[in-house]
Amino acid sequence: MQVILAARIDRLPADDKQLLQTASVIGKDVPFVLLHAVAEAAEDAVQRGLTHLQAAEFLYETRLFPDPEYTFKHALTHEVTYGTLLQERRKALHARIVGAIERSYPDRLTEHVERLAHHAVRGEMWEQAVAYLHQAGAKALARSANREAVACFEQALTALGHLPETRETLEQAIDLRFDLRTALFPLGEFERIFGCLREAEGLARTLDDQRRLGQLSVYLCHNLWMTGHPTEALGFGQSAQALAESLGDVPLQVTGNLYLGVACLATGDYRRAEDLLLKVLQLA
Repeated sequence: MQVILAARIDRLPADDKQLLQTASVIGKDVPFVLLHAVAEAAEDAVQRGLTHLQAAEFLYETRLFPDPEYTFKHALTHEVTYGTLLQERRKALHARIVGAIERSYPDRLTEHVERLAHHAVRGEMWEQAVAYLHQAGAKALARSANREAVACFEQALTALGHLPETRETLEQAIDLRFDLRTALFPLGEFERIFGCLREAEGLARTLDDQRRLGQLSVYLCHNLWMTGHPTEALGFGQSAQALAESLGDVPLQVTGNLYLGVACLATGDYRRAEDLLLKVLQLA
């Protein structure tokens, strides 16, 4: 089937073949506005090409209003067409699609953030890839799609590895691991959480970033308490509390005192737990 499809694609007129290949890079679903923006052809030429491709049963129209949209007749057709492109051509088209989406939907980028992330990665636009993957992960997290969020944050960390090591990228690496921890927590992935927090700890100590070290201590205290190690949790809770006090960071004071109080409760130090939890109420 793949050989037959490849042969059919190869026999298309050059302009139609190029249009079909461009559509395959956009994805299985192809909004006309993006195809026109990326195809580098006049609107009537793109329309003619689409008419030919529909007649040849490569594409069909799925929506007319508010924006026309097309889709590939079969997933295999999309896959084979994409495979006919050389790697450098694919990369260049993916990069152009990122720009086309940004220009076409300037007020609706949140709706398209997953698509932006996909094309930024394939186009090796690493800075944009990190930003859009981070946003896509946060969007997934907000609707409790935790496994999807984990995948986005992990891809963002991979993309971040392609950027020069600066203070800003190291800070991003810590924050992404914090968000990864938040996504892993409802899944009960406590060992993976320890791993990413230990990595974050090394980065935060390299930067001597007191605020992030405080947040890290809160997370480690919470994780150790949740996994049945309240005595070990006490040390990180005390560290979080001390850093929060020295920084005058009220949100960090709330969480630092809260989880230190909970750890005290778990170790039977009820008087101290009462004092800490009352302080949380006062701060809140």
